[in-house]
Amino acid sequence: MNDYLRLIRGWWSESVDYRWVVNALASRSALGVIKFAIGVCGLATPFISILIVTSAADELNVFSRTMLWCVVVLAVVWVARWWLLPWPSVRESLTLIAIGDVCITAVCALSPGYAVRSVGMMLLLIVGVYVSAFHTPRILAVHTAWSLASAVTLAVPLFGVGDSVSATIMILGMIAATVVPPGLQFCYWVLRDDMLADPLTTLLSRRGFEYHSTMVVGCTDAGPVCCMLVDLDRFKAVNDTYGHHAGDEVLVRTAERLQRTAPDNCVVSRVGGEEFAIVARMPVTTAADVAERLRRAVAEPTGSISVTASIGIAVAEAGVSGYRQSRQLVWDLIRCADSAMYQAKQRGGDTVVVENIAVLQGVEPTAASTAQPSA
Repeated sequence: MNDYLRLIRGWWSESVDYRWVVNALASRSALGVIKFAIGVCGLATPFISILIVTSAADELNVFSRTMLWCVVVLAVVWVARWWLLPWPSVRESLTLIAIGDVCITAVCALSPGYAVRSVGMMLLLIVGVYVSAFHTPRILAVHTAWSLASAVTLAVPLFGVGDSVSATIMILGMIAATVVPPGLQFCYWVLRDDMLADPLTTLLSRRGFEYHSTMVVGCTDAGPVCCMLVDLDRFKAVNDTYGHHAGDEVLVRTAERLQRTAPDNCVVSRVGGEEFAIVARMPVTTAADVAERLRRAVAEPTGSISVTASIGIAVAEAGVSGYRQSRQLVWDLIRCADSAMYQAKQRGGDTVVVENIAVLQGVEPTAASTAQPSA
């Protein structure tokens, strides 16, 4: 039971990198198809509204007709935005979701027919599927709560007038709208985590490093951000002497020590054969202390095979905005940390080299660097 609760908590606390998801789809030329599909689904709301106004005009008062025509105009603009403009930003996406929820519920509430309300539940389900793919569980929870409140408000009164069939259909739609999207998002989260993990060490893979590090770098708080590259010294000799199975055991052991020793707010990943990367928001003095603890943890002897590590650190002031700037800063940090790591290699290994950079101001990496002597 504790494992299940831990899994649920991990999903609930997940921060979805919206721009990463969008760029992943764009790299497969899939955004155009998704935009078209969203627009087609969105057309249901104005079409249903027009049908209600034209076919049930005698049952509607002036206020209801006016509101339905307003929904038609707003829904048409909503669809045109999806079809004619680029993919929305995070905030615009949330705004479009809110508009869609309100319009769907409004049409259901103003419609004198019960069939429209059942269709409305399906439309809320479609919106929930979109939210489950692009936004966080908390955003999905808000949409689900809205769907549930809308369904209860529209379905419960039907029992009072004896129309239990329509009420039951709406309740089934309500169940789908409130259960299916969270289930889809949970499965997607599990599969994404598996896809972003290194199968040997269970740390993040290089792709997982890119996904999580851009969120760390791109958070709104300004301040220093650091990247550490940890490369095992003379690891090829381990494979040549003891075999690749022993080398894999060393990699797993190193990954466990890095994960255990690194602070909780760090992104720890395996980005190459015997190379690991760590990204975190911390000043250079803290980064140097953390790197020294990591170096000692890796070098701690266990059994007949002992290894050491060369660690390069790059630190820069963050405060970037936007996915592209965050991603660029991450790779600038990696490039400079890689240079510092090779300096540590040239000094014999088992050493930490720190290099301050100022990539945001267009300044090249500083030539001067400081080394933490090995113990």
